[in-house]
Amino acid sequence: MNDSPRTRLALLGMMSDLPTQPVTYDLRNLQKIVTDLAPDLLCAEITKEAWEDGDLSKVSLELREALAPAVAVTDIVLIPVVPSTKQFADFTPLGGWRRRLIRTFDGILRWGQRRADTAEAINDVWFGLFCHSLCELTEMFWSKQDRAAWETQNHALVENLISAVWNNEGSRVLVTVQCQRLHRLVPLLEKHSNLFDLVGYQNL
Repeated sequence: MNDSPRTRLALLGMMSDLPTQPVTYDLRNLQKIVTDLAPDLLCAEITKEAWEDGDLSKVSLELREALAPAVAVTDIVLIPVVPSTKQFADFTPLGGWRRRLIRTFDGILRWGQRRADTAEAINDVWFGLFCHSLCELTEMFWSKQDRAAWETQNHALVENLISAVWNNEGSRVLVTVQCQRLHRLVPLLEKHSNLFDLVGYQNL
């Protein structure tokens, strides 16, 4: 009989494109959430190469200004899990009516983000429904190749998470990703319920 504790894994969504956002987002609040949770592993959206080289120039402001400093002064182990630096917004078409329509969706999302200035609000169920609905609409107007590339990237990210969990059985794992990924990652992770319990970040 295996008496070792079950691995627990929680997702924490982030805005990720803060440098372009006219919003006030409380990075200290995000940092406090992570330090208070004190997960054993923090799986973050940075490539293995960038983390090993100490290159934070292309990562989100949340990771650069809140999460990396928290890791530096705690026992939290950061594991890079994203396979490339390409983010959701990078799949926007370069021109044409599809780009204009997607920019409209983006404007609506920013309107919502201006009203969600904390990590708790970004991860609230109502903002989740709002964000995920807009993301689904946005993805409909990407090219077939870009939709496939986004899906492939998310599958690769999940494989990296599974590897981290497999090598750290019984750990408490916090996964910080841009909020646009959440509705893609949850069903993929639920397929691996034999390896871990997927919980809300508050219950980590």
